[in-house]
Amino acid sequence: MILPAAHEIEIQRMLDPSEIFDQSSPNYQRETHCWAAQKDQHPAIVLRPKSLPALQSVLRYLYASDLDFAVRSGGVGSSSARDVVLSMGAFDGFDFDRERATVVLGAGQLWGDVDRKMAALAPGYATVGARYPFVGVGGSILSGGFSWLSHEYGLCSDPKNLLDAQVVLFDGRVVWASQEPELLWALRGGCGNFGGEPFEINSRN
Repeated sequence: MILPAAHEIEIQRMLDPSEIFDQSSPNYQRETHCWAAQKDQHPAIVLRPKSLPALQSVLRYLYASDLDFAVRSGGVGSSSARDVVLSMGAFDGFDFDRERATVVLGAGQLWGDVDRKMAALAPGYATVGARYPFVGVGGSILSGGFSWLSHEYGLCSDPKNLLDAQVVLFDGRVVWASQEPELLWALRGGCGNFGGEPFEINSRN
């Protein structure tokens, strides 16, 4: 699959070359790998924006275009498209608030990454995260999220655990979901149909 030249030119204007992977890139396979082979639509390119403004620009463009695209947060998902996969992999932030016992997580990392950061930066605390380290943060939370702690603290997406999420809307605007109660409600049970950038969740000691 080859991306139409007009789209390729516009995307190159918005993103740095290091944020664009074609099928010849060594990063392409890692960013398009699906849990089942039949899910892989062999996209023409992968876009991996490194900043919020870049993500806003490219998402606004993709929604206004006729391109087939999918958003991928990482892990064992099945996100694929004929034209573009938009990877959230560069959004791997981690901010622990000891006083509030909360943590803000970038949606593009794996739970194994979060576990290592918790051990280093918040010893004695744990998050209600997925059971396996190779599962992505974004997709697992938006799909409910079963944790080894769920028998006591519930699912990752429960209101007491998923406190808020920063979301880039289809037109490029950025909102915290708590400002839009219906959006936050949808994120807590949308089964992967919504996408957030950082998630604010409770941590446990």
